[in-house]
Amino acid sequence: MKDLPLNYYPPLARKAIIFLNSAKTTHRIINRKVGLEEASYYELSQAVELSIKALVKKESGKEPPRIHDKQELAKRYRDICGFSDKEISTIIKLKQLNNGPGGLRYDNQPIGQFLPSIFQDGVNIVERLLEKFE
Repeated sequence: MKDLPLNYYPPLARKAIIFLNSAKTTHRIINRKVGLEEASYYELSQAVELSIKALVKKESGKEPPRIHDKQELAKRYRDICGFSDKEISTIIKLKQLNNGPGGLRYDNQPIGQFLPSIFQDGVNIVERLLEKFE
């Protein structure tokens, strides 16, 4: 991704970048504290949702639906976003880590593990989608 000013991007893409940058900062080992990895995955999950919605709005010209289920968004807009099977799988894994009402915001039992590969694959998805705005 290019290092463009935030105001260059439309609102949903701008928010996706903010969540992505926060997730990357929180996830760095030097910044990591016990339990903080959950916050970085939550922020990344938000960035995935917002980047999908931003691209849908860009390509369709319509407001995206108020759906927070990343798996549903990814399947519904697979063609617009050009998702591969691997990317869909990563999005499902991120969703499962946010399992339950309120996701990682509340005390729910995540399904799966907080693996570095899931984080990096999620970052790659968001960056690929946001590159379409450059």
